[in-house]
Amino acid sequence: MISISPISDLHCTGIAFSVTDADALALAIARIFVQEYDFARQLITNAPNQPGDLDYSGINFDDIVARRLHPQDIYHRDGFLFQHMMWLAAHLDKSSDDLVSMPHSQGSAKGQDGIIVHRSGQAVSFLTICEDKATDNPRKTIREDVWPEIQKYENNERMDELRSNMIATLCTGGLTPSQAVDLIRGICWTGKRMYRVRVTVDVNGRSHGLFDGFTGIVTGDTRMRRGETVEINNLRLWMTTLSGKVEAELLRMKSEV
Repeated sequence: MISISPISDLHCTGIAFSVTDADALALAIARIFVQEYDFARQLITNAPNQPGDLDYSGINFDDIVARRLHPQDIYHRDGFLFQHMMWLAAHLDKSSDDLVSMPHSQGSAKGQDGIIVHRSGQAVSFLTICEDKATDNPRKTIREDVWPEIQKYENNERMDELRSNMIATLCTGGLTPSQAVDLIRGICWTGKRMYRVRVTVDVNGRSHGLFDGFTGIVTGDTRMRRGETVEINNLRLWMTTLSGKVEAELLRMKSEV
């Protein structure tokens, strides 16, 4: 449903994602909406193993559709869908020890769009902070919205938010909350924060110099800076179509209750 390929960029490690099957993507996103995270992960890696006799009786599908897919602000819908796309995409090239934070359950959630905890054995070796933007103007968005946010992290601001998110993510990997707290308290963060800037781009839009300025904010080798693009033409219409596919899948599940 999503393919991955490298792109050449002087400022970061460049990655391009392409949606190859919107129907399969909609299915995976719908599964995330009803907390079938493992099955969604299996779908993105082409290894589906759906459990039998799923119980949807406690799920309010109409509420999910109304709040997630028909919010008052269409930009919230598109940003929410894009974050879920990028959560799925993060599993395409992760190592076996990496832990990807759980996807947001609130369409207008604040804080990190996502984090990836990179482990070496039981130790945390690096932390990736993700910035996801579904936008018609990626360069302007990166320059005016993303770079200031990354600068805050580099200034050691918002560390309480990061620690809380890391604790929750480490607990999904089998640690107890107290073990996770003890682990991250001993980390020196110098040179251990990596960043992924993930944006939508139009085929006819600007691609050269999209991540210009990254090296001025985040030093070190290029692995510390990753720029990811998803080529989507006519973004709002495309997202509306994807939203309709997700809604159809949710309503299909509702009919099985």
